[in-house]
Amino acid sequence: MVHKIKYFDANELKAGVFLQDVVNDFLAEKKDKIIAVHPVMEKTLLVHYQE
Repeated sequence: MVHKIKYFDANELKAGVFLQDVVNDFLAEKKDKIIAVHPVMEKTLLVHYQE
């Protein structure tokens, strides 16, 4: 399995799209492959997962 990191930045989202919704959709898609979720700054998150 390969360890990957997905970077989410609220500043890169379209107006009306919330960071929490985007991250929740990603987490639901990857399910048990998620290793950790780390807040980096006020509006960014890193998600560690395996593929």
